[in-house]
Amino acid sequence: MPKVRRTRYAFFYLEDDHLAEVVALLGGDTAASRSDAQVLALGILTGGRYRLDREDFGLIMSVPADRWIDGNGLEQSRVRHLADRGLLLTDSPEERDTFLREREDALDANEWNLYAALFHFMTQWSGVESTDSQGDPELVRERSRAAARTVVAEYGLPPGEFPEISGNSRVPLPGTDREGEVFETLLARRTTRGFDLQTPMALADLDTVLRYVFGTHGYVRNVADVVCIKRTSPSGGSLHPIDVHPIITNVAGVDPGIYHYHAREHALVPVSNMSGDEARRMVTFFTSGQEYFGAAHVTFVLSARFYRNHWKYRRHHKAYPGILMDAAHLSQTLYLVSAQLGIGAFVTIAINSRDIERRLGLDGVSDGVIALTGCGPRSPDRTPLEPQFSPDPI
Repeated sequence: MPKVRRTRYAFFYLEDDHLAEVVALLGGDTAASRSDAQVLALGILTGGRYRLDREDFGLIMSVPADRWIDGNGLEQSRVRHLADRGLLLTDSPEERDTFLREREDALDANEWNLYAALFHFMTQWSGVESTDSQGDPELVRERSRAAARTVVAEYGLPPGEFPEISGNSRVPLPGTDREGEVFETLLARRTTRGFDLQTPMALADLDTVLRYVFGTHGYVRNVADVVCIKRTSPSGGSLHPIDVHPIITNVAGVDPGIYHYHAREHALVPVSNMSGDEARRMVTFFTSGQEYFGAAHVTFVLSARFYRNHWKYRRHHKAYPGILMDAAHLSQTLYLVSAQLGIGAFVTIAINSRDIERRLGLDGVSDGVIALTGCGPRSPDRTPLEPQFSPDPI
């Protein structure tokens, strides 16, 4: 009979406010069975959301998480049901059970904060397709407008574009227009949703983007003998846990396919070759059907080596937000470098991250996908999906 224990990586919550009935139930009050309250489980090991009946919840409550117990005396069909959902673990050698045990061990070894793990693994997508982002740009824009009108009709307008600030006193500022490339680049920064499929991206531009966004510009060994690197973007603890896989679709002199950027050597390491069309379809799927992003000449998969960050900030509740900020900093630097080069850029977190991890061979726990960003020559015509901003208040 397999031994059993409860996973440490699960959350349980109520679907409504009948907390009193559930508390009474746990205290042995059979009258609580009249409640319509539903207990739901969030299984971090599987990324699933499961409805539990009272017998399920009672069995889970009876099994400890800190030690294995003999499964004799437990209802085996129910144990199997809960084990398949990653809420109970067994020492069975079956592939599924082995995978879930190893996944929990990997979460422990990578020093995941419990709340961060809940957010990260329960918000991942797989196989999501946004139909509103496909087809003719004008039709896509009209669908977007219709959706916006529907939201406004149901919920009213959002809060104003600026917060209300009380007080009559004002300190006027000069509002000086600055000259220079850095200020011009900041004003030129924008999201591109129309890329020129007929014009390859120059290898020199790809080289510049990789060098000045993701490249290494210095090293230091700190007092603890840890080597830290310098990039053009900040990182918590100077650890820079974000890794980069460029997906090339149309760059002069570089075969289309998936690559791994070797920052120390400033080189591309081929992972998988494919045609440009295959690469575009793959990026479109990765970005949940956003065809305008799939058309980018190069897309960068930003993944995190979690333990590189968690090594220092062990199970810290601010460690994971720091990783998100690292990816955001890099994407903004990509926007600025792209604007300086006169090419377009994008970033998105509407991605099928689980599918990307499987394709790249990432285990999702020690290294996992955070965001996708990319760039390339803009379409000569501004698409309907790219708004024109006026410098004057509306």
